[in-house]
Amino acid sequence: MAAVVGWVIYLIIFSIIAWGIYQLWLPSWRLSDGEILWYFTFLDIISAVFMIIGVFGNDLDEDCLQFKVLTINVIIFVILLIIGIAGGISSGKMFHSGQYQKIAEISPGNFQEDFADISGKDISNMNAVVDLETARRLGDRTIGSIEHSSWYEVDDEYNLIVYQGTPYRVSSLAYGDVFKYDKAGSIPGYVLVNANTQEAKYVEVEGGMKYSPSAYFKYDLTRHLRKLYPRYSFGNSYFEIDDFGNPYWITSVKGTTYGMFGCRIETKFLITDSRDGKTQEYTNDRLPEWVEHSYSLEYLMKIAHWHYQYINGYWNLSATGVYKLTYDYRNSEDHFYGYNSFVDKNVQVYFYTGLTPANGAESNVGFLAINTRTGTIVQYDCAGAEESSAQVAAEGLVQNLGYEATFPTVVNIGGEETYLMALKDKAGLIQRYALVNIKNYSIAVQSEKIEEAINLYLSELGKTSEEIKADSTETFEANGKISKVYTAEIDGTTYFYYVLTNDSNIYRASIKTNEKQILFAEGDTISLQYIDSGDIKEVVSIQ
Repeated sequence: MAAVVGWVIYLIIFSIIAWGIYQLWLPSWRLSDGEILWYFTFLDIISAVFMIIGVFGNDLDEDCLQFKVLTINVIIFVILLIIGIAGGISSGKMFHSGQYQKIAEISPGNFQEDFADISGKDISNMNAVVDLETARRLGDRTIGSIEHSSWYEVDDEYNLIVYQGTPYRVSSLAYGDVFKYDKAGSIPGYVLVNANTQEAKYVEVEGGMKYSPSAYFKYDLTRHLRKLYPRYSFGNSYFEIDDFGNPYWITSVKGTTYGMFGCRIETKFLITDSRDGKTQEYTNDRLPEWVEHSYSLEYLMKIAHWHYQYINGYWNLSATGVYKLTYDYRNSEDHFYGYNSFVDKNVQVYFYTGLTPANGAESNVGFLAINTRTGTIVQYDCAGAEESSAQVAAEGLVQNLGYEATFPTVVNIGGEETYLMALKDKAGLIQRYALVNIKNYSIAVQSEKIEEAINLYLSELGKTSEEIKADSTETFEANGKISKVYTAEIDGTTYFYYVLTNDSNIYRASIKTNEKQILFAEGDTISLQYIDSGDIKEVVSIQ
């Protein structure tokens, strides 16, 4: 009778342990994921330990039930071990390097066609110069005014999105710990940081957000999704808002492609309303238009790495044709993060990372633009300075101020591939902007405003913004007598501002447009060509 009671106690304790481990681990019930295999292996080891220590007080001999159970435990362990080893070997890159290499379909790009020349254009909604580190600093300062702000912290995510036509970095609040979660009940809102102006604001969500990766128990996002999709293997979850500011979590679903466990690629996406937990499943081509981030940064960089690493097979010991991503060299201590985000001319979000030879030479052979929504990767060939050299060049321009350069992105200025960087003070705030030519990083300028930096950069290239604009933008004509004329000097260049009789427009022309302007006076009749660039018309030709 005592033995029966002992076994009943054992089964109860073992069941509690198994349930507890499952609740903490939440493995997917899919053998190819590997998690469930490790789960059962761990339970088998626990059972074997119970048998060895003799929890029922019996001697461990061949005739007792404990010995028989232990024997079964050993057999199960060996089987699981063989499955794990065989599955791991069969899934290895050694046997599937060709398939791994082809996962990322990287197409060649045309820089001049894909990257619009921003010389003289309104780039107020295209800069996205606020990097991740700056966004974190700015966002952390917004929650001080929130009621019970000590219960929350700002998540470090800060993904770049386009919200109502403007680039922002967005991040949800998170619970500080389980005790604060119990008091809070829900997350009250999220933080938006304007990626151009550095303006950070807290946005309150009506009714609060109950479902989150930082929540506990039934409102924990992973636990919630595991209940709905027990066989799915989940990737990262990203916080985003739709066009109306409604908060959602986007979670990728991974599937095994080669071997038993190999090459887990992101194939589906789950969108969860953070307020009520309603979840919908999507394939990539059917995602809502407001979604900017579906594929994770780590996944996209990993498949790009595989593409170049296995370009000539697994046993390419000479590294022939192999490139490395500058993402592979990231080092937070040196502010070299290896990637950045930017918004392209079609107002879509991309990851940027450079390409360098496999030998780690201090030069780039090109760069990648990776669409965060579609996962498409485009390679642009552009040999020149790698990013850390550009950062050093930019910091050298403000050496006396001690500013640090952010990891760059690439822009088109005057038809030239150019690194754009923000220069930050010790508080992490952006104070200036730097432009460095990729092909010749001795061409480097900085200014407090991007527009001014562009004009200085064009001057270094021997070009003017007026020339660039005249070549690429529709121009208009105006004729009349000068009613008023004013002059101003900007970054060493003299500008003339004209008001014509019976004309409400203001026209601005640089001295470089026509040096004879110094002789023009009120009452003179002039003829000019201009670009309709807003309140002040940019003159490209004046007689």
